[in-house]
Amino acid sequence: MEKETILVTDQNGVEKEAEVILCFEKDNKNFIIYTFNETDEKGMTILYSSMVKVEDGVNVFEKITPEDWTMVKSVMNSIVKEGKE
Repeated sequence: MEKETILVTDQNGVEKEAEVILCFEKDNKNFIIYTFNETDEKGMTILYSSMVKVEDGVNVFEKITPEDWTMVKSVMNSIVKEGKE
């Protein structure tokens, strides 16, 4: 299966390719979980997540609200557990 990738532009305008792990919708909000295939000190892949909004036809990543963060963390934990099985 081919991996889906996206270009993520940081605050300094630098583009970096990321691998999409999961896109999902919850309560009429769109979320994305992605990775730059970095690992932490334990060798675990670092995951990132953002809320996605479309502005002028462009996907814009925004910080996840505290109200949504618990739900997103639960989804991320499920992904990590599935990867260990």
